[in-house]
Amino acid sequence: MHHNLLKRDLFQLDWAVEDRNDFFSRMAAKLVTAGYVADTFLDALTRREEAYPTGLPTRPEAIAIPHADTIHIIEPFIASTRLASPITWHEMAGNGTTHPVRLIFTLGFKKEDGHVDMLQTLLDNVQNPSFTGQLIASRSADEFHRVLSTMTGLEH
Repeated sequence: MHHNLLKRDLFQLDWAVEDRNDFFSRMAAKLVTAGYVADTFLDALTRREEAYPTGLPTRPEAIAIPHADTIHIIEPFIASTRLASPITWHEMAGNGTTHPVRLIFTLGFKKEDGHVDMLQTLLDNVQNPSFTGQLIASRSADEFHRVLSTMTGLEH
């Protein structure tokens, strides 16, 4: 994963959203306005999440890693969000299990295989309670960015 994918302008801290659909609407609007995605992104993101949920039961905090197909992406990005309160998210295993999620990493890649390394890097790091704890405890977007920038496996 490359450090330049962590887009500082796409960090959201303590977003108050009602549910996953509210999150998707707000995130898609932000990404479209900033020129990262096509206006088809919201529909594509929602459809993909319905078919292939992206919640992961990591410890100490469950996370979600939603994404859409490459044709909807204009500029590659990782949009990192910490919600004010957890929302329910379906587990990636597709078994109907849900988890309360506060950390969401919305991914946008131009290459079909680009998300595999990113997923592995994120998983390796968010399973570290110290790393996740620092993300949850960050008091500013700058601190949040600093913590994300310390991810093991992050290329500059």
